[in-house]
Amino acid sequence: MKSKRILVIDDERIILKVIKEELTLEGYSVDLANDGDEGCALFEKNTYDLVVLDNQMPKKNGLEVLSEIKRMRANVVVIMMTAYGSIDNAVEAMKLGAYDYLTKPFENSELVEKINQAFRLSERMEIKKSASDVDTFIIGSSQCIMDIRKKISKIKDLESTILLTGDSGTGKGVMAREIHNLSHRSKKPFIHVNCAVLPPNLIESELFGHVRGAFTGASEDKVGKFELAKDGTIFLDEIGTLDHNLQAKLLTALQEKRFEKIGSGVQIPIRARIIAATNRNLEEAVNAHEFREDLYYRLNVIHIECPALRYHKEDIQELVTFFLDKFNKRMDKKIQRVSTTAMEILVNYKWPGNVRELENSIESALALADGNELSVHDLPLRIRKVTEKTENKPIEAGNLLEIREVQEIQDALKRNNGHREHTANELGISRRTLQYKIKKYNLK
Repeated sequence: MKSKRILVIDDERIILKVIKEELTLEGYSVDLANDGDEGCALFEKNTYDLVVLDNQMPKKNGLEVLSEIKRMRANVVVIMMTAYGSIDNAVEAMKLGAYDYLTKPFENSELVEKINQAFRLSERMEIKKSASDVDTFIIGSSQCIMDIRKKISKIKDLESTILLTGDSGTGKGVMAREIHNLSHRSKKPFIHVNCAVLPPNLIESELFGHVRGAFTGASEDKVGKFELAKDGTIFLDEIGTLDHNLQAKLLTALQEKRFEKIGSGVQIPIRARIIAATNRNLEEAVNAHEFREDLYYRLNVIHIECPALRYHKEDIQELVTFFLDKFNKRMDKKIQRVSTTAMEILVNYKWPGNVRELENSIESALALADGNELSVHDLPLRIRKVTEKTENKPIEAGNLLEIREVQEIQDALKRNNGHREHTANELGISRRTLQYKIKKYNLK
């Protein structure tokens, strides 16, 4: 990431100097242009990975320069700088293909973070384009997602059993697949077993297999999932739905690292790595005698919690971009961007169904969208209605949820001495979302 080349175009020389010093410290190679003509000439002559572009300049304004450089190379990442009160121009820039914008004055760290985030996103997109299965990567640049990636890098090649927990739709299956893909087992089988959808009388046969004549209807030998997994990974999804009888047999197999097919006395070794997942609180299930305590501890050697989307809302824009790319290809569409208002709605929605709900919503919106922009009216009605309901309730009318939100923001601002970026990080939202809420609630 640090070998990237950046072009900064601005007519204020002091801003150029400050930005160059900051980005050079980050390890980037930086070229400067003092007006639109010079910027376009440099862009045509050299190859840049990203452009930081001011909106108000002599000779050619930012929108003109943006249009010109996008004609030269459509996939270049452009971050616009715009003066306060010129948001309409920033919105127009987003329509022309800008990645993001900053309102002057801004903190240098905010620009650096946007640049770093843009490169992280583009690099992961390139990886996904070359992969056979684009749904097997954890998307996001938030701290909690980065922490999960670090944990995966440490445990990916271990033999220890992994337990993934989290609400439905948080991506436990995606995480299991990524652990497998990053491990030394990546070329071996990945066997996904959804314990919740198999009839109880068939689960044992599905897991361990059976021999012909083992029970009524067993007309031929069957290879179970553990045997199919070989030296790869077996992913036991919704493990909390297993009945006690199966829990006992699974525990025995995990303890002894071998199993028998139904109707056979032959011991077959377990060579696969075990990853289990559940959206249940297994500790509560153990206390309620609904899940075996010894099996719980056998599974919970390495525990990874998949966070609900409401705890890493700063990843929503990156997720939306990924899903746009995915469904554009699937539906043969060319929706290039999401309107600013639509993105605000997506960021502020609660997402009870987590990433899965977001993915389904983008798929639905894309199916209805025309042109090259996803608008508010393309979003599912349930999302628009919730947002409209929230925005139409004045705080004075006693909207307790908003009152609580205002109090939390005010307290966080006070703890961080008014520092917007630190406050946004503490609240787990993007800086832009924080600015939106400060303006919405007229906070100081």
